[in-house]
Amino acid sequence: MIFLHLIFGIILGIITQNYFYAILGTIIADIDHIYILIKNKLFTLKRIIDSMKYEEKYNIKYKTPIMHSISGLIIFSFPVFLIDRISGIVFAIGYLSHLILDLPDIDEKYLLYPLNINLEVFYQSGLGKSKL
Repeated sequence: MIFLHLIFGIILGIITQNYFYAILGTIIADIDHIYILIKNKLFTLKRIIDSMKYEEKYNIKYKTPIMHSISGLIIFSFPVFLIDRISGIVFAIGYLSHLILDLPDIDEKYLLYPLNINLEVFYQSGLGKSKL
């Protein structure tokens, strides 16, 4: 999904003429993937791909609640907004687009973290089921 985020970041950059913050905003939420790879010692390409396909088999989750939540959006967008308001807004739009583009994933979503509300928007077996 990282490529979809990157493509959307490039499109947002074209629209806003602020490529750096547009692309950074759309991909920064996946920085937690690097942490998970290092923590679980997944250093070969085969193991990385396999672990992303079968998270349950490896007993890991690539999406950490803080990075893939509205709280993360606020925490990471605020400093950028303090540096430059327009760049902060572009960054926030990119980050929000990342969260929206991740909705079809079958992972658990904690968009309202630190509230322990799991939003299972899409399941592998079908679309449109939601659970609060």
